[in-house]
Amino acid sequence: MATHPRPMLLVALGLAAAALPLVVAADPWPALAIPPENARSLRAPPRRPPPGDVDARARLLVDALRSGEAADLQRAEGFFLPREPFLAIKDMSGASGYFATLLRWYRRDIQAERARRRDWSGARFEGFDLSRACTWMAVGREANRLPYWSCYRSTLRVAVGGRTERVEVRVMIHWGDRWYATHLGAVPARR
Repeated sequence: MATHPRPMLLVALGLAAAALPLVVAADPWPALAIPPENARSLRAPPRRPPPGDVDARARLLVDALRSGEAADLQRAEGFFLPREPFLAIKDMSGASGYFATLLRWYRRDIQAERARRRDWSGARFEGFDLSRACTWMAVGREANRLPYWSCYRSTLRVAVGGRTERVEVRVMIHWGDRWYATHLGAVPARR
């Protein structure tokens, strides 16, 4: 019985390819302008941006806490880092999926905050305190290809039921001159 060299060569090439290390590329770069505050060329941390319009967007979160309605919950996503800047920042395979996970956790954390207090009716925005516990994330830290400031444990103050409720915003990062939440609550432990 004659053997054909071609099938054996294909099998050998297939086995050789399988033995090569798997190289996983980052998600494609989104089509958006990179603000100078997040330029890849930054080697030293620039001044931390001021809070800017964060109060206006934090009010969206208060509206969601007060009503729990789908429309308000969706508008509260304006306080969360948008998808395109997230994809520009992250240098990892599966960044789109990770963004979807973070957004799902954010939505879950809003519901958890709503459940923490029996009645949010009449809740009104009192203020947002951007934390001073901030770290400059240079290129390469936390799987990022662009630098940014990251602030931990900021506080949303909400007047409700005759008292001030404090809602912790676990992580805020900046994109340009704007601040956005990336984690409202604690990051769930890996199982």
